[in-house]
Amino acid sequence: MIELKVYCDCGQKFKFDVEPVNGQMPFTVACPICHRDGTSKANAMLQQMSVFKQVEPPPAPASIAPPPIAPQTPLPPPGAPSRLRINTPAHAEPSAAATAPPPPIARALGTTPPPIGARPRMGRAPAATVEGAGMNPSFGMGLLGGFAGALVGSIIYYFIFKTTGVRFFLALGVGALAGWGANFLGKEEGSKELGGITAVFVIVGVLAAQYFVILGLWNHSIREAEDAGYTESLTEAKKVVKAIPTGSDGEIRMYLARQTADDGEAIKPASVSDEEVKEFKEKELPEYQNLASGKLTKEQYMAQSGMDPEKLKKFMSEEGNTFKALFILLTLNLRSIISMAIGAGLAFKLSTNARGG
Repeated sequence: MIELKVYCDCGQKFKFDVEPVNGQMPFTVACPICHRDGTSKANAMLQQMSVFKQVEPPPAPASIAPPPIAPQTPLPPPGAPSRLRINTPAHAEPSAAATAPPPPIARALGTTPPPIGARPRMGRAPAATVEGAGMNPSFGMGLLGGFAGALVGSIIYYFIFKTTGVRFFLALGVGALAGWGANFLGKEEGSKELGGITAVFVIVGVLAAQYFVILGLWNHSIREAEDAGYTESLTEAKKVVKAIPTGSDGEIRMYLARQTADDGEAIKPASVSDEEVKEFKEKELPEYQNLASGKLTKEQYMAQSGMDPEKLKKFMSEEGNTFKALFILLTLNLRSIISMAIGAGLAFKLSTNARGG
């Protein structure tokens, strides 16, 4: 296997391992960024590597015989003309075989490169390393984005439903946030699997928001049933005792006149008869005073109000079944189902929009 590094014309560098066949690529390669064919550049690199292998000098022989010793020529006598000749070898012209370009490498039969993008027929698939791989689509990050969007949308759904009572078509907002989050964090991964799971997140989030809203309303009604109006009556008793500190007829008359007067109307104490003052002083005022001072306990108040503790316990024991019935009635209706279906469909569409679903 040979590791090749190819530089694309777009400036992207990618490398891969290949096992050449007759000095050429057995498959095609393309730039992972611009998808431009890089097979010709890879073949050129393989041919250069083949040329370098051909011009390598052969290995030296194990032993070289020493050249024969030439016979010595006697020196001429002094004064004799010199007959010394310098044999200068002529410049050897390079042979045609040495200067000829390397013969073209014939492509073996059956090794025609496959089309661009096809799976290589032999060898290991090119493991291209793309710079900036963090920008690639990610299924896991898409799931995280869909879950986060559905969670935020469900929280908003819960507070709007709890404060205003409006809940229809709020699932569209949950679906939009979930689909956008899956598409954004997933870098437009856009698979149908991601869209389906995101749609499930939307349905579960909407049902959870409705459940907690109904649970809060149910607990509030249970607390009111347990209280039996005691807290409200205690608050009113303290206001009465504060308005009538001494219990005199004048204070009672003023209090009753203030209670019967409409908003913005002048208070007329003379309109309150003596019989009304007497009845309030003998019957209602003592109860208010006992309740405000704590002499009348909650159990005694409930007994006077006709609340049976045993019946209340029995009612509380049936809380689970009643709550389930309320939840089913509130969620399993036509408008709620249509709203959840539209929200889930919107989430699926947005999260798969990158590749057309």
